Amino acid sequence: MARVTNLIRRSERPAARPAVRRGPSVLERATRYLREVRAELNRVTWPSRQELIASTVVVLVVVGVLSAYLGAWDALFTWLFQRVLR
Repeated sequence: MARVTNLIRRSERPAARPAVRRGPSVLERATRYLREVRAELNRVTWPSRQELIASTVVVLVVVGVLSAYLGAWDALFTWLFQRVLR
């Protein structure tokens, strides 16, 4: 015996709702996003060329010092382990 819920006739089913558009399209959202990005970039305080060069030099010096420091520790531990494991 079939269940009662399976016996609903097609004519008794509720009509399908038409597709409702929710919000702006993808193109509109992308356009809005790009406009907002451009507006935000206009508000940015960009560094001068001199400030940019000085910051780059600081970063390179710090990276060089840390590389030398870690390299020295690596060389020390390599030497120690070679002595112990021989």
